[in-house]
Amino acid sequence: MNDFMEMHWGYSIFEQAASELLKSIPKDFFDHVDGEIASTGGSVLPLVSCFSLDGDVLSQWRAYSDDGKGFAVGFSASDLVQMPVRPLRVLYDRRNQVDELKAVLLALYEVEKGNGLHYGDDFRIECRFLALDLCALKNPAFQEEKEIRLAHAVNFVDPGGRKPIGGKKLVSVGGTAWGRSAKAEEIKFRMKGEIPVSHVAIDFTNSGRTNPIKKIMLGPKNQNLSSNIGVYLNTVGIHGVTVEKSAASYV
Repeated sequence: MNDFMEMHWGYSIFEQAASELLKSIPKDFFDHVDGEIASTGGSVLPLVSCFSLDGDVLSQWRAYSDDGKGFAVGFSASDLVQMPVRPLRVLYDRRNQVDELKAVLLALYEVEKGNGLHYGDDFRIECRFLALDLCALKNPAFQEEKEIRLAHAVNFVDPGGRKPIGGKKLVSVGGTAWGRSAKAEEIKFRMKGEIPVSHVAIDFTNSGRTNPIKKIMLGPKNQNLSSNIGVYLNTVGIHGVTVEKSAASYV
């Protein structure tokens, strides 16, 4: 992620929202929520795939596409959300972030109060979703990205046997895709400098039944002809894709 303070930012929004609700909700409730958030951070890791609502932003070309010489790929959102993922639209305005989280916490409290404040399994599950959803709250400095995130959770588990350095390992548990159970994916790693970054490869084609790729945009410095890319796509079996050139002026 390009903002190393990201998850800390989301937690700071939770703290502010809880503080503003203390006059109407007892502190003990927030202590339970906080405990579940902490527990989730130690047992679940959200893997995030990042998209943008705008496929032609100069800062994005510069940062993520070989200084404007690459491509932007446009996907069908309705197809992508069929994968075992949780779609999240990133919110950037801090006041809106606090207000939205306050609404969530208030609703969670009203439900739990109706259940006698027993803090059972349903409460813990909702708190886990809340903890993972904090990754949809970002610093306003990134608002130009207009980001949509697809989050997929994997678990930290005890590897068994003699305790290794780090103490735990990552395990995928699959999920639900296209209305049916999806198998667990293999946890893989790539190197980002000296840091191993975990990821999983999720099939977005529904075993070849769906083509979610709808548009290819050539970057402002990309010297390809649209016809070149069209021929390539048709030859490898990816049909019905619109190919366009970026409207950004960048040399």
